[in-house]
Amino acid sequence: MSTSPRVVIIGAGIVGANLADELTARGWTNITVLEQGPLHLAGGSTSHAPGLVFQTNASKTMTEFASYTVDKLLSLRKDGQPCFWQLGGLEVATTPERLEELKRRLGFITSWGVEGRLIDPDECEKHYPLLDRDRVLGGLHVPSDGLALAARAVQLLIERASAAGVVFRGSTTVTGVREEGGRVAAVVTDDGEVPADVVVSCAGFWGPKVGAMVGMDIPLLPLAHQYVKTTPVAELAGRNELPNGARLPILRHQDADLYYREHGERIGIGSYAHRPMPVDLDELPSFTAEQMSEHRMPSRLDFTPEDFEPSWQESQRLLPMLRGARIEDGFNGIFSFTPDGGPLIGESPDVKASSSPRPSG
Repeated sequence: MSTSPRVVIIGAGIVGANLADELTARGWTNITVLEQGPLHLAGGSTSHAPGLVFQTNASKTMTEFASYTVDKLLSLRKDGQPCFWQLGGLEVATTPERLEELKRRLGFITSWGVEGRLIDPDECEKHYPLLDRDRVLGGLHVPSDGLALAARAVQLLIERASAAGVVFRGSTTVTGVREEGGRVAAVVTDDGEVPADVVVSCAGFWGPKVGAMVGMDIPLLPLAHQYVKTTPVAELAGRNELPNGARLPILRHQDADLYYREHGERIGIGSYAHRPMPVDLDELPSFTAEQMSEHRMPSRLDFTPEDFEPSWQESQRLLPMLRGARIEDGFNGIFSFTPDGGPLIGESPDVKASSSPRPSG
């Protein structure tokens, strides 16, 4: 008889799938993951994430988590194909103040063991030839940063965790959490109850809904974030691209709250420079597993081009080759935001895990 607690994880995006994988590596054997969407494309933030992985953070802990993530993504392969490519990361400065900030950032990542270099405009242009060299004062280059295929990473984690005994149930909606004596006893779904000693919410922006099931306020706000793909760019034509559609480093333009990645002959642009776009979870569209696709999912809302226009103009200044392109596809994608920008971790002060022996190892 297993002595491992019965763990139920709600959500099979990158957080839930990875948690299941991490628990199995530590000897936990009785784990079920519930996902309201189909497992191949759950429809949350992970399903539309552009996949940039950078390690530079003002928090030493978050930097170490990011470096751990890089190592883990590098370990995930199938049929010889990875889900992560270390193309490098480049943060550019277009103001003297940002250049001073990049010097500071280089200092703390170096002290925390991440390799990086402050480079001049000429070298910035060598790493990213599409840049307007005259607008750039310098950059921070981190060779070990890169680009992940987020949905593929999740599938590889699901496969590995499933092989270790984790049960994944897609298209299963959680409707409640049953308690007994102030402790969790089961997760209630539209397909019956799942007994549980420990319940972990990895529901992303759906977190407040899950918290409400046990009367717990979750300090998390779902907000929309804009992302676009351009029409083909002549300078990128005819490339023998990698499966992730990119060869250049990931590019971050923090002076304008913008980031960039390639999609084959197109450029993807993400912007945080627009007005705040809070989302009402009760108004999100729902799709069946058959209806779900890259362009149809609950976390992908209609694009509002007027909000993106200043970012488009700035992008054309930084990357002049975009002046001959236009926006071909755009959406407002939902992500989770907390008051301090950090993760929400820890046991509910009101509803405890059930008493159960923990596995060794």
